[in-house]
Amino acid sequence: MSRHLRILHLEDDPADVELVEATLVAEGIGCSMVVVATRDEFVAALEEGGFDLVLADFALPTFDGMTALSIVHEKYPDLPFIFVSGRMGEEAAIDSLRNGATDYVLKNKLSRLAPAVNRALSEAEEREELKRAEQALRASEFSRYQLQAELIYAAEVQAKLLPRAFPVIAGFDVAARCLPAKQVGGDFFDWQEVCLGVWSFTLGDVMGKGMAAAMLMATVRAALRSVAHNRPREAIRLAEVALAPDLENSESFVTLFLAQLYAAQRRLTFVDRGHGYAFLRRRNGAVESLLPRDLPLGVPGPKIYREGTFYFAQGDTLVLYSDGLIDARPELVLDKRMLADRIADLGSARDMVDGLIDLTAMEGPLPDDVTVLVVRCSE
Repeated sequence: MSRHLRILHLEDDPADVELVEATLVAEGIGCSMVVVATRDEFVAALEEGGFDLVLADFALPTFDGMTALSIVHEKYPDLPFIFVSGRMGEEAAIDSLRNGATDYVLKNKLSRLAPAVNRALSEAEEREELKRAEQALRASEFSRYQLQAELIYAAEVQAKLLPRAFPVIAGFDVAARCLPAKQVGGDFFDWQEVCLGVWSFTLGDVMGKGMAAAMLMATVRAALRSVAHNRPREAIRLAEVALAPDLENSESFVTLFLAQLYAAQRRLTFVDRGHGYAFLRRRNGAVESLLPRDLPLGVPGPKIYREGTFYFAQGDTLVLYSDGLIDARPELVLDKRMLADRIADLGSARDMVDGLIDLTAMEGPLPDDVTVLVVRCSE
């Protein structure tokens, strides 16, 4: 990251301040720190403004990080806030995310700090772009041409939230594609390397379509990215706690398939929250459904976080897709067996994605967003 950051650091231990700054610099993140240790110093520094990020210890002798978070959230709700603490229990971590913290990093795991900072800044920029698009759309008396232009811009912003390049994973071939039913939509896919050789994959579908679904999609994606370093069931649990108020207020829900691939072991562990549109095609043509499956995020009911696990062999292919693929061609029986046969003679993950997307070819607009993600074990 070439940008030079101005960081407000709430910390009373000079040694920890030096260690945090050295960690960021070592990862190529240039920064200047304003270090404070009391409430008065913290508030005064905030009022001066000009900060890109807040880092905060959780507990200090005369002040605490949660109060600092509340102050920042009230005055500067879009300012990224990351806890950097020596100890932070599970309930405290959940409360911090629910109350607006971007992420948390333990001091004995500072290797996560630079990725957390980069992700927080990237998501803040994306939220700012979406906010500008929303504000423009809510302005009164738009002409048809102006409204169309803003929708096109919103579509460009949403497209930027999706991964821009296929991941390079030893022994695996990965591709994905998303077609919104309108200019923006509620489907999304994502991937990121959460640690060396371990990749997180997500395919989600927010209820509805259009601008409202697109905005909620961005919120869900950001929440999942902030907790993706956890194993799938814990990541889903933390994300659901953080998202609960938004899902309740919007009266919406999200179906979601979240997985972690351990590339060296060819092991994939997943959680399916009401999605169901996923299968594993073995090299010999056998088709395996992926269970267990639980309720979507935002649906009232028992909060169960069950995981499934399977191992890839060379030639096996994981296929994830949204219900828009089925809705696009109701006259066809697009069950898992038919979809698996559709990709049987295709050699690459990209060809498989395109082959499935081509099934939606029709006159007129799509009835729903369509998303396909393929992970193929190539070696």
